[in-house]
Amino acid sequence: MKKKEFYDHTGVGLAQAVINLSPLLVPGRNCWRREQIEKAAFLIDGQAYFQAFRDVALQAKHSIIIVGWDLDTKIDLVRGDGESSEFPTKLGEFLTALLRRKRKLRVYVLNWDFAMIYALEREWMPTAERGWSGHRRLSYQVDGQHPMGASHHQKVVVIDDTIAFVGGLDLTKSRWDTRAHSFQDPRRVDADGTPYAPFHDVQMMVSGEAAGALGDLARTRWLNATGRRLPQPGRRPVQELWPASLPQDVEQCSVGIMRTQPAYEGHVEIREIQQAYLDGIKSARESIYIESQYFTAHVIGRALAARLSEPEGPDVVLVLRHNCDGWLECQTMDTLRARVLSDMELADHYGRLRVCAPTVPGTGGAEKVDVHSKVLIVDDDFVCLGSANVSNRSMGFDTECNLALESCGQPHIRTVIAALRNGLIGEHLGVKADVVAEQICCVGSLTGAIDALRGGDRSLEDGCFDNSETAAALIPENLLVDPERPMVAQEILGTMIHRKEREYIRRRVFIAVSVLAAIGALAAAWRWTPMGERIHVESLVDAVQAMGRGPVGFLTVLCGYIVGGFLAIPITLLIVVTVIAFGALLGAPFALAGSLLSAVTLFALGRRLGRYRVQRFAGRRVAHLSRRLAERGLWAILMVRILPIAPFSMVNLVAGATPLSLRDFILGTTLGMTPGIVVTSAFIDRLEEAVREPSPLAFAVLGVLITGAWVGAWYLSRRLPARRHIAGSVTGEQSTPSCNAHREGADRDAHTSGLL
Repeated sequence: MKKKEFYDHTGVGLAQAVINLSPLLVPGRNCWRREQIEKAAFLIDGQAYFQAFRDVALQAKHSIIIVGWDLDTKIDLVRGDGESSEFPTKLGEFLTALLRRKRKLRVYVLNWDFAMIYALEREWMPTAERGWSGHRRLSYQVDGQHPMGASHHQKVVVIDDTIAFVGGLDLTKSRWDTRAHSFQDPRRVDADGTPYAPFHDVQMMVSGEAAGALGDLARTRWLNATGRRLPQPGRRPVQELWPASLPQDVEQCSVGIMRTQPAYEGHVEIREIQQAYLDGIKSARESIYIESQYFTAHVIGRALAARLSEPEGPDVVLVLRHNCDGWLECQTMDTLRARVLSDMELADHYGRLRVCAPTVPGTGGAEKVDVHSKVLIVDDDFVCLGSANVSNRSMGFDTECNLALESCGQPHIRTVIAALRNGLIGEHLGVKADVVAEQICCVGSLTGAIDALRGGDRSLEDGCFDNSETAAALIPENLLVDPERPMVAQEILGTMIHRKEREYIRRRVFIAVSVLAAIGALAAAWRWTPMGERIHVESLVDAVQAMGRGPVGFLTVLCGYIVGGFLAIPITLLIVVTVIAFGALLGAPFALAGSLLSAVTLFALGRRLGRYRVQRFAGRRVAHLSRRLAERGLWAILMVRILPIAPFSMVNLVAGATPLSLRDFILGTTLGMTPGIVVTSAFIDRLEEAVREPSPLAFAVLGVLITGAWVGAWYLSRRLPARRHIAGSVTGEQSTPSCNAHREGADRDAHTSGLL
C-alpha cells in the first residue's frame, strides 16, 4: 500500500508536483500539434454532449463541420426538461431549421462509408430524410478513402473554427444517457421507441486555437474524401459561442492533438496516440486509470504488465464493458481481450491491478453499463481522451483523433485532472468525487479507495471477465479481427498466392462471372425465344423444389454434399441446386451447412491418410498449398475460400493432412464462404423470379447483379499482389527482409502452438 502522505485532501498526489515539470507531449513524437485553448470542458455522457452541441450550434454563423463514424438524423438532441419549442429536437430537422434561419451558415457532414456488416444497425440514407436532400447549403458526403477492412473512426465537430468537440461519442442512436444511468430511464430510447442499455462515454469541448487546428484536420479529411477544399471561416470570440450555463473546467492552457492514420495511397503511417499511451504509462508513478470499450492492444498490455511487475510501480485500474455486442464480437474481441488481461494478471505480482465493469441496479439485480469511453489518466498529470480504443485497430489501422492535457506541474491543472478521474470513479460507484478523493487520501492508493467504496447499488464489479486458458485458446489470429496496420492483408495475399497462380485465379474469377452472365442470357432466351418450347426448365425447377419440400429433403442435400465432395463436383453447382430446392431464405444456411459438412468430412479423411499419401494422390502442386495452410492457419483457409486458388475438395483434403487445427479450418471456411453463398443465393433467387414472371425490371436486376460481380472481379484482379512477397521463400525466390521477418513471426507462432 502506498503512503498516505502522497495525497492531499483532494486526492492529488503531492509528490508529483515537483517531479513532472518537463512536458510529456512532444509534437512529431506523440502528438500532431500543441495548441492553446481559451476554455475547455469535459462532457461526461451523452446528455451533456448533445446539449452542449445544440447550444453552440444555435450560435453558429459560418460553418458546422461534423466528421464521424456514424450519424443518425432522427436522434433527439435534448429530451425531457431540456426540450425547446423554437427549434426541433431531432438532429436532421434541427440542422435544417438552423440553415433556414441563418442565411450564411453552411453545414458539412462527413460520415464513414461503412462496411455492409453494419448496414442493419445504421441509418441507410440520411440524405433521404426530410430537408436533407434538397438544401443547397448542407453537404453530406461519405468517406471511403481507407485501407480494405479499416474504418474512419474519428468523432470531431467544429463550429466556426471557434469551438470543437472530440471524444468517443457520435451524433447517432443509442448514445444518449445521463450520468445516473438509471436502468429504467424512459428517455433512453431510439427514434423508433426501442430502449437500450445504460451507456457511458466522455467528450471534450475546446475553444480557441485548438478548435481552429481541429478545423484544419476536418477540412483535410474532407479534401481527401471529396477532392474539394472547404473555406476556412474567420474565428470568432469564444464568449459568443460558449454556453452561459456550461462552466469551463480549465482555461488558458495548451492541449495536444494526436492522431492515428494508416499508411494508404501515399499517406504516411501515424501512431501518435499509441506513443502517447506508451509515454504516459512509462511516466506513471502512482496510478494509471483507463476506460475503454475494447482492450486488445498487445503493445499497451505489455507496457502495463511491465509496470505491474515493478515492486514500486503504479496502480492500474481498467474500467471496461462486461462483454461486446453480439456473438461474433464476443467470440473475437472479448477473447482477444482475455489474452491481454491474462498476461497482465500474470505480471501483477504485487496486487496493484483492478479490472472492473460498472453496474447499476435493475429490476432483476445488477445491470451492466455499456462502457464506450476511451480515456487514459496518469497520476494527476496527464489525461488523454478521444475516439481511440485500447485496441490494435485504433493504434494503427483506423483513423482516430484524441486530445490530451498535461499539468507540467501546474497545481490548478493537476486539480482538474484529479477531479475528472475522481468524478468518473464516483459516477461508477454512486458517490461524489469528493468522497473518492477523501478515500484516496485515507488509504493512500487508488485501488484501495475503489476496494473500499464499491459494493453499493452502483458498483465496479471485478472477476466478471473470462481470462482463462480456455478462452485464450479459442482466440483467432489478431491479423483477422484486430489488425495493427493495413499491410497485413496485402502481405497475407502475397504469402498465399504463388506468382504463377495469379493469372489462374484471375481467369477462374472472370470465367465464373461469365458463367453467371451466360445463365442470365439463357434465361432470357428461354423465355423470349422458341427455345422455351423445346426445353422445359420450369419442370426441372419444380422437380428440384419438390425434393426440398420432402420430409427428408435436408438430409438428402447433406448427403449430396458429402458425395459431391468425394466426387469433386464443383461446390458452386451444389449451392445452386440447394438454393433452387429450398429458396434463398433457407437455401443459403442449408448450403453453408452442407459445405461445412463436406469440408469437415474430407478434412477428417486427409488427417487419416496423412500428408505423404495426400500429396501422392493429389500431385506436386499441393505441396505449396500444404505449406501455406500450415504456416498461415486461419488466414490461409479464409483466403482459399475467397479466392479460387484450388478446387474445394482438394483444399479440404490437403488441409486435413496439415497440422491446421479443426477450429481454424471451420471458422475460416465459414467466414470465407458465407459472402459467396449469399451472393449466389441472391442471384439464383432473382433468376428464378425472372424465369417464372419475366419482366424488363426482373432482368434489369439480374443485370445489376452481374455487373456488380464483374466490377468485383476487376477490383479483385487489381488487388492481387504483383510482387513476390513471401511466396518467394516457398519457391526458392528471394524475399524482402520485412516479409521474411513477418514469416519468421508466423513460424514462431506456429511452432509455439505445435503446428510446425
